[in-house]
Amino acid sequence: MYKDVAENIGIKNYSVVDPYNTKLKDKYSLLIISKGYKNRVKKLNPFPIFEISSATFDDLIDSVMELGKLNIGSPRKIEKYLLDIEEKKRHVKSLKFNRDVEVNPVSEFVKKVVLDLGIPISENGIPVVPDYMVDRFRKKDILILKTHRYDLNTLERVEDRYLSLINLLNSL
Repeated sequence: MYKDVAENIGIKNYSVVDPYNTKLKDKYSLLIISKGYKNRVKKLNPFPIFEISSATFDDLIDSVMELGKLNIGSPRKIEKYLLDIEEKKRHVKSLKFNRDVEVNPVSEFVKKVVLDLGIPISENGIPVVPDYMVDRFRKKDILILKTHRYDLNTLERVEDRYLSLINLLNSL
């Protein structure tokens, strides 16, 4: 899932594996996984784990900086990747969108994006539901946020979340 992050920060020797559901046969010096799965992965694979958080641009920036502090990757490539993330962040935050709509994010994941964009939050606002929780909501008046498009790389996925939310707000 984070192959693109490994390439962008200059990790040369890595393997793409599924530590979430599989007991790995080889030994690894570090597993880079999605935040929130550490306990699940640790049960199957007792290797050092680094969790990448990438709900928001700032989450991804913090994760990449932490990898750099662990001397993982190339400092030059890390710096370039951080600049790329900052550039996307600036662009997305410069976009015009309807800031008069109050929303009610139903997950912490969505709430982080909503807060980062400065969208007003209210208990009476329109529920914003991540795509992976839609089946729990039967209401007609909800906004469905696409969160995990695996056809995109990590930075594109983060950007897509923001753009999806902006487009939803502008469609109201």
